Amino acid sequence: MPPGLTAHWALWGKEPRTNSGYKVLAAYPPDRSADYNASILHWSPGTPARGDQLPWITIGPGRTPDGTDTLGIYVLDSTENVDRTNRTIHRIHHFAVPTDRIGELSLGWCDMARAAVEAVPFVPASGVAPVQLPVGDGGGLLAHVGSAISDRVTAGSHWLAAAAACLLDGPVVVTGARDYKPLDLLQVLDCVAAMLPFGVRASLSAATGSSSGSQVPMRLYWGVADESPGVTGLVWDGGLPDLDRLSPGARSYFDLLIEAWHTHGAETVVAHLARSRAPLDLDSAHVHADALHILSGLNPGLALAQEVRHGRTVDDQLIDDALRHEVFDTQSVAVLSAAKLAGRSTDLSAMARHLPQAEVSQAFWEQLVDDLLDGHLDNARGRFESLREATPDTREGRDPLDRALACVVDQVRRRASVDAQDPVVDRLLPTIAAFSPGTMAFTQSQLLSLPGLAGRLVQAVCAHQHDPAPQVLAWLRWLCDESVPDVPGSPELAPLYALLVSGSVTVDLSRKWTEAHPGPATRLLAAAAACGLADLLLRGGFFEGLVACACRSTPTDPADPTPQAQLHRALDRPPYQLRPETAARWDMLCSLTDRLPEGFFALTRTPEPAGSAGVTTRLAGYASTLQAELDSPLVREHAATVVKGLLDEILSVDPETGEGPDDTGRDLTLRLLEGPGSSTHLVVVDAVARLTRSPLWNETEQDTRWLDRIARHRPELAPALSLRTVHRTARAVGNTAEDRRVLAARLLDAHRAGADPDELCAPLRSWAARGPVGERILDILTAYRNAWTTQDGPHRADQETGRLELALRRGPDPALWQAYIRHAVDCLKKRRADNARQIRDLAHEQKQMDHEIDRLRGLDAGVSHIRP
Repeated sequence: MPPGLTAHWALWGKEPRTNSGYKVLAAYPPDRSADYNASILHWSPGTPARGDQLPWITIGPGRTPDGTDTLGIYVLDSTENVDRTNRTIHRIHHFAVPTDRIGELSLGWCDMARAAVEAVPFVPASGVAPVQLPVGDGGGLLAHVGSAISDRVTAGSHWLAAAAACLLDGPVVVTGARDYKPLDLLQVLDCVAAMLPFGVRASLSAATGSSSGSQVPMRLYWGVADESPGVTGLVWDGGLPDLDRLSPGARSYFDLLIEAWHTHGAETVVAHLARSRAPLDLDSAHVHADALHILSGLNPGLALAQEVRHGRTVDDQLIDDALRHEVFDTQSVAVLSAAKLAGRSTDLSAMARHLPQAEVSQAFWEQLVDDLLDGHLDNARGRFESLREATPDTREGRDPLDRALACVVDQVRRRASVDAQDPVVDRLLPTIAAFSPGTMAFTQSQLLSLPGLAGRLVQAVCAHQHDPAPQVLAWLRWLCDESVPDVPGSPELAPLYALLVSGSVTVDLSRKWTEAHPGPATRLLAAAAACGLADLLLRGGFFEGLVACACRSTPTDPADPTPQAQLHRALDRPPYQLRPETAARWDMLCSLTDRLPEGFFALTRTPEPAGSAGVTTRLAGYASTLQAELDSPLVREHAATVVKGLLDEILSVDPETGEGPDDTGRDLTLRLLEGPGSSTHLVVVDAVARLTRSPLWNETEQDTRWLDRIARHRPELAPALSLRTVHRTARAVGNTAEDRRVLAARLLDAHRAGADPDELCAPLRSWAARGPVGERILDILTAYRNAWTTQDGPHRADQETGRLELALRRGPDPALWQAYIRHAVDCLKKRRADNARQIRDLAHEQKQMDHEIDRLRGLDAGVSHIRP
């Protein structure tokens, strides 16, 4: 017997054959008889009826005068004695044990009751000493309850869990089991209480019997279900109560208890609850939350899963902590994984060890599919990469992630439209590091089995990265297990792999092959250029085949884009690290497909590396290659198109700054103009002429010297260069009479040199726009008329001025023409009014003169009759 388990006691009854009432007949300590009497009356289960199995055992908490919490065991039994009216006298033996000692020994109610029943015969009548309760060494609560509870979840498990949950809401009366012995009845109640934290016993009361119709104070008792308000009736071995009538807190406790039972077994759950000995008040408003918190301590994941199932918001970090818990049931893992995926965090590392679970894997790849199809690439990448980092980089370690990604590839292609981008291949994989060879076999198989998909991955990697060569090689090594690729639908990958590994092409890339395979050929060009390998590729038969593709507007397969369109797309990304010769060939393809000459710009605008030959030398190589290729039989008929497309960009004018060609652009123009290839000279002349006609060009001194040099070689440019002089003058002069005279003279000279009136209008408009437009147009036309009058007379002057007026009217700025007309008409009206006023003034003056003449004549006639 455990030493020191000492009980104070009281014997309650009445004297035989008397009319006296029930009272404490003996007690230890004797001075507490009144306290014991009050406790016994409070926890009285009523009066047993004839035939009731006795003893009735009641359990109820109490407190000593010094504040020590105790557990009271009340054993009610009949005696052979009767009172004066022949009624059987019942006696109650009450034992009070400190609650702390019971907790220390993990004793259940059955342990205490059995010891109390055994101690009843030894209670002294004098009350001179405490009683030692023989609780024994039988293992306490866990041993007695554990033997009565199934470790696996059964219907009985659900009944016990439901009874415990009901206790959190209020009193519970249990009915049935009429043939059970008292200690068996108490064991049922003990099992119910074992479903709650041990600390609940500090405020929990129980009874193995109660009389019908009495006010039962106990929280849990056997009796009659009389539908008392607030009392839940349960039938032993009967069905479950209506769980929907439980409060939310009680229902959560029930659900979590069953989940914990499923996951850990009854012994673990009961032991965990038994370790929680801090007192819990069942009447507290927080008892549900407190009990749930204690139960959750066994496995945080189970509690969180219940919270999620009930639609409550759960902190993301708590989910991570729960998913990292060692013991966890698969259903709760699936619930919490789904909640994790629905949250904002993309760190799924806590899910990594659960990814082999089918429900978790499916939830993951379905979320990844949704992210990708909804355009949430960052979320998809973050989720995938966090799992990748949390799994070993081996075939076995990456297998769950591999299977999930393979499902993503399959589902995305099923759900996306045929023409849409593949978000896995085109967006997700290109932004992450390549997989290690020998891993991710299912995903590899998916990419290799769908024709063209592996090639699309390489294209996407090239498009997403600045220097993609290392990553492209890494992806190719993964795709083909570090061997030469032989990928259906992507024949370009084999020569690309050879270029990356050895720096040379080991397969035949003839003109015939290139023309026959425009798609793979252009994809190879794009990938090689992005990887800085175009110098090794853009030559010989491969280049000739691309030129042929650039001139073909009919596809080999009607379902494919035209070869020209495929090449246009392949030239999307500006190349880098090109030799001058390769840059020239690149720009020829650009001109033939209506693209900017990025090769020339990359060549001339790249900062000078230390020890380089300089831009002049590079430009010489560019020009000589360009001229040689333009004179080749294949390109000769397209030479004019190539040169025009090239110079349209090189000799363009920036509309914001007015800057024209730079030194390299001027140099290349001279080389093309002065070098061989007369068939393109006229194209160069036309390009220079178009440049001179630009009113936006802020010509520099270098530009002027360049134009003068061109003029010495190409007299046919005289009209254009003369017109350029007009543009230069229009920018330089203001609106004084002398400025207008100079500008008019330049207009006249340009017209005599061959510039037509429409060409003269451009500099005229730009000059007029710097002031009152209508006034300036009228002023310059007047100066222009005067210039022609001085040289060729008024008749020619009227003709040429009229032609220039008509050109202005045909021009692109109707507002300018209307401003001129309004101002000219206003000026003429003013002059006409001035003339009319002058005429009136002259007529008035004439009348005054006539009157003066008459006066003088009359004066003269009068004077002739007067003689001195």
